[in-house]
Amino acid sequence: MITYLCEDTPEGIFTAIYDAWAAKIPDDRLHLMTEQEMNFSLFTEYRQVETDQEKAVKVARSIRQKIANEAYVQVYYASLSDEEDKVDAIYHFLKQGFRYGARVLDMHGLVQVCRVYELYRAVSNENQKYRGFVRFAEIGRQGQKLLLARIRPKNQLLPLLGQHFADRFGQENFAIIDDERAMGYFHGKTAFLSKVDMAQIDRLWQGQRDTAYEELFQTFFRSIAIKERENYVCQRTMCPIRYRDYMVEFNKTGTDHEKLHKIQEEHRA
Repeated sequence: MITYLCEDTPEGIFTAIYDAWAAKIPDDRLHLMTEQEMNFSLFTEYRQVETDQEKAVKVARSIRQKIANEAYVQVYYASLSDEEDKVDAIYHFLKQGFRYGARVLDMHGLVQVCRVYELYRAVSNENQKYRGFVRFAEIGRQGQKLLLARIRPKNQLLPLLGQHFADRFGQENFAIIDDERAMGYFHGKTAFLSKVDMAQIDRLWQGQRDTAYEELFQTFFRSIAIKERENYVCQRTMCPIRYRDYMVEFNKTGTDHEKLHKIQEEHRA
């Protein structure tokens, strides 16, 4: 068995696919995975893949030209998934795609097609939720303000969320921090992804911040609530607890997690 180890980024994954395709290794002797998932096995040859932008661009261009732009979107989203089999799934999907062209997107009987679509859908759904659940806080003094948001997503959403908010806050300086991966998307005169020091982010988060809009939003959240129609189980379904860590409306409005869990257990019983 030959295993290709690549960086856990779309560029790293595309580079590994390029190298594996060029090597023409039989499918039953080939395995592709990211470095984070590395678990050494006996009788396996490991090949470290260095991320190459030129190779990644070639793979992306080939997907668009020889399959379809929709296929590229699905593959790109799948590459941001946290699932361990994503690199293998993408590679085998592309083999079918280069064989059948755009028709492959309708071949739901193929396991490879279904798996990539599952990964795409999971990332897309979480991204859609976070578009509505991200909350920015104003950090710093007048004239040196930064809009800062923190999230804990299951998948790698920073490239998607960063572009979404860059389109809407084009003139603003903002940062979105992924606490799980210690990564940040920074937008100012330029935009980039970078590793961050979480201790420094914590100090910045707890530092001087303008809470006027946060308090206004909390007041609005409380004022529109109808006490007689409170339904914590439904609320948790529409806005799961894992999204709430940095949602200001749940910081001081008294969302009772113990009460919520109790009601949910009663509902299950």
